[in-house]
Amino acid sequence: MLPVHLRLAEIFYINMKGALTLEEAKELQYCLRENARYCWDCLMIENQFRLASATQDHEWQLELQRKLEVLRLTGRVPKI
Repeated sequence: MLPVHLRLAEIFYINMKGALTLEEAKELQYCLRENARYCWDCLMIENQFRLASATQDHEWQLELQRKLEVLRLTGRVPKI
């Protein structure tokens, strides 16, 4: 789990108690944007991994596994 996901959960619970401040609303939008990018990147790599698996490209599979691991740890796709 990334720090942005924790903050997104915090803002969700803050919002359940009442209206968000302008700053919290901006932070919510930022967290949602980062979460969407993260999900998109994960799905892209997973789809590429399926293609690498279907074509039995083991080198590509290893590269994609490394990319996915770094993405899950840092939130960013590495430039390998």
